Amino acid sequence: MIRRHSMLTAALALALCGPTLYGQPSSGPPSGEESRAKAIRLAEIVDALAISPGSHVADIGAGEGFFTARLAKRVGPGGHVFAIDIDDKHAIPKLKELVKKESLENVSVILSEPGDPKLPREGLDAVLMVIVYHEVEPYKEMLAHVFSALKPGGRFVIVDNMPHKTRSRPRADQMKNHVLSPELTEAELKAAGFEITSRQDDFVDRPDEEDAKWIIVSRRPK
Repeated sequence: MIRRHSMLTAALALALCGPTLYGQPSSGPPSGEESRAKAIRLAEIVDALAISPGSHVADIGAGEGFFTARLAKRVGPGGHVFAIDIDDKHAIPKLKELVKKESLENVSVILSEPGDPKLPREGLDAVLMVIVYHEVEPYKEMLAHVFSALKPGGRFVIVDNMPHKTRSRPRADQMKNHVLSPELTEAELKAAGFEITSRQDDFVDRPDEEDAKWIIVSRRPK
């Protein structure tokens, strides 16, 4: 299942969300929103999805909608974003509030289940998971759902926390620390039938903040 923890939620809120997330940036110093977008390399993550106006994309583990709102703008009124989360106490209400507040008519909010993100059966151009994959169990079932929902050639982009001293330990040990090695993830993606397009282990590398994240771009074979 995708487990939620108070420390993880707080860290994600600080790193990705915040109270001014959906406000318009000012012409003065960079806002907290802009700083967070720069820290997570948001533009590069969205570009890695290779989506455009009219695309259909899923944001799994959407939280409060940091990526959802931006994906909705990228795909435009002719596209669609499926904002998916398992947290019906906090994330789902926040996502629904966002959709209403920002009039995001091209966004559907979906409550998922352990191992099943409740994706459309087929036709997705891309799927995104940011700081979520390490929490997924059973991951094999989830990967199967993502694979079947993607179009041939559709992209699956995962960004997650890089382990430090636990990198060579079993998956379960890494999950306890809310991290997962890119080696394990790449192997799991290949076993599920995905092709690896690119992998960057130092996608985010901020040693002063003890912040390191990797990115893997994969796709369903054509």
